[in-house]
Amino acid sequence: MDFVTKLRVGEDIALVTFNKIENDFTKVANVFEEFSKKKIDIDMISQAAPQGDTVSISFTMNDSDIGKVFEIIKTLSVKPLVSTGNCKIQLYGEEMPGHSGIASRAFSAVAKAGCQVMMITTSEVDISLLVTKEHLTDAVKALESEFNISSK
Repeated sequence: MDFVTKLRVGEDIALVTFNKIENDFTKVANVFEEFSKKKIDIDMISQAAPQGDTVSISFTMNDSDIGKVFEIIKTLSVKPLVSTGNCKIQLYGEEMPGHSGIASRAFSAVAKAGCQVMMITTSEVDISLLVTKEHLTDAVKALESEFNISSK
């Protein structure tokens, strides 16, 4: 039985990474508060393990909000890495918790299709992959085939 029941695709996604910033969660929280004040909908958030006194944090949003992000960034002492025009693929299944191998199957399918994944986030019931627009069609076809589902 496949425990993935839905495959959703979102386009025009921006990826922002603050690389090796000070590992002070109050400052990180304050940055996200500024995004909230500007009504920027942050979606995927991933924090790397701290390296000494620094940490790297990546997150996604709609490309249409990138101008607001640059307004906020002007007030910060760090320069982010920004990539626009990406796509999010979300695999969803309420029965996923407690079943191993789902992420492995998804990652293998996308890798075999020759697609580069820029970011991964998960919860108990979903796996989200950020890919370039160039790789979207191949990644979706590979996942549809692997899990016998449709993104339509």
